[in-house]
Amino acid sequence: MRFALQCYVDEPLYRAVKAAAEGAQMSVSQWLKLTVSGVIEGPDEAAFRDRIMSHLLFTSTALDGLLTAQADKELRARIHAAHGKRLREYRERIAPAKRGA
Repeated sequence: MRFALQCYVDEPLYRAVKAAAEGAQMSVSQWLKLTVSGVIEGPDEAAFRDRIMSHLLFTSTALDGLLTAQADKELRARIHAAHGKRLREYRERIAPAKRGA
């Protein structure tokens, strides 16, 4: 069963909530539900990870498109190689910490 919650707010708060919801690419109802749940139950790790992944996927897709359109056609390959190197270094650094935990 679902229940409706309702309250009246002034215009500045309404605009702030609406902007926050749009920024998170959610409806106002979805944003309010997550926000209220977060205050009562603590932060929702799954929702946080989903939001981060959404931003990462958008950023990587946009950047890949920009790299593909670059005049320097080898730039994309060099960036992918540099990314692979940094990712390996990062994973080597965190692997001992995870084993020790």
